[in-house]
Amino acid sequence: MDLRAVIDSFQNCSCGRAHSFDLKVYEADRGLVHRVGDILSKSGFPKKIYVVSDENAIHASNGILHALDQCGFHYQTKIYPDMRYAYMSTAKEIMNAAAGFDGILSIGTGSVNDVCRYAAAHAKKAFAIFATAPSMDGFASDSAPLIDNDFKISYPCRQPSVVIADTDILAAAPVELKAAGFGDILGKYVGIVDWKVANYTTGEYYCEKIVALVKKAVADVVAIADKVTVHDPEAAKAIMDSLILTGCAMQLAKCTRPASGAEHVVSHFWEIHKLEKGIWPDFHGKKVGIATLLVTKIYKKLLHYPSIEPHKESLDLDDVLSHYSAKNREEIIGYNVPNPTDAIDPAVLKDRWPDILTSIREDLPDETALLDIMHRAGCVTELQDANLTPEFALEALRYSPYMRRRITLLRILDMLGIDENILTI
Repeated sequence: MDLRAVIDSFQNCSCGRAHSFDLKVYEADRGLVHRVGDILSKSGFPKKIYVVSDENAIHASNGILHALDQCGFHYQTKIYPDMRYAYMSTAKEIMNAAAGFDGILSIGTGSVNDVCRYAAAHAKKAFAIFATAPSMDGFASDSAPLIDNDFKISYPCRQPSVVIADTDILAAAPVELKAAGFGDILGKYVGIVDWKVANYTTGEYYCEKIVALVKKAVADVVAIADKVTVHDPEAAKAIMDSLILTGCAMQLAKCTRPASGAEHVVSHFWEIHKLEKGIWPDFHGKKVGIATLLVTKIYKKLLHYPSIEPHKESLDLDDVLSHYSAKNREEIIGYNVPNPTDAIDPAVLKDRWPDILTSIREDLPDETALLDIMHRAGCVTELQDANLTPEFALEALRYSPYMRRRITLLRILDMLGIDENILTI
């Protein structure tokens, strides 16, 4: 993938914004674990670095420290036993430990990268990633979703300057991780619809060219769905390329809209509620895939309503708060007071309803097609296989929209004036 060509294609974009991103070097190929030092050196990355990983990722990246030694890097390592989830406390720990270094190199996937991204941004250090599994779309992201006080918040940061991926290592990653990355990509189907809904109803910024980039990324991965579960370096590279593209799309848009809609918020709801009970949640992308399937089913039901009589949302904040921990009360109030749906004029919603239906029809795959794609890629499609109950899934669909200050179609269902029983599993 030619990063320069991607950014050049966004010059003089019709959306009117000047697009840019900070990622300067992205290389994905076989055997790159032995060339990490050389790639970093040629990119101008500083020589004095703090290296962060966990035991699984550093084991998979055998030879990487030797590659740094060969190129004269001076480093200190911090290897965590396991890092399934990204906590603010860990990010701050890394930020403090890296104080005497000029850059941070993260070795691993989602959580390791997120805590390092935050640490690097807030300590003003150079940041690079060596990816070990194509498991999520945050490699090239400029935000870090971190858990603080059992609540997940996305913090603005910046992109890494360098991302390196050895496709042999990516291909050897556990099938569950590769399927999780695939599930994260599928979430973009819903994200695109929700971005359009926000644009139609509130005039929120929207860029058709960024959407086209995301759609291409999704199509490229769907095309190799049958190869996700096998050891195929080229397929692993295709997934990684698409994950990088969606990360770049977020940077181009200066928000997470191109890659995240109601399906991600549903997944976050499940995560925080499980963590509050001391339960280790499943991989992020695994839950995003399930949520994408559930939200798609609901959105497709709306095609049976060719016309609507919308009204202002009647928000029962006390009811919403009863579905969140008391310690998160202030966060939830902050997302909902003032009510973001107050920006939607029911008359505008009614007028743009045909456009919303067109997006549902054209941008979302049919449920049967989506199921087939997920099965071929080894994704989980049944609630019980993701350790979810129908009751918990329904609660997330109903109450997750209130943990973000974001307009999605799921958030405005109450405004549509249609059958309240549309939220069914």
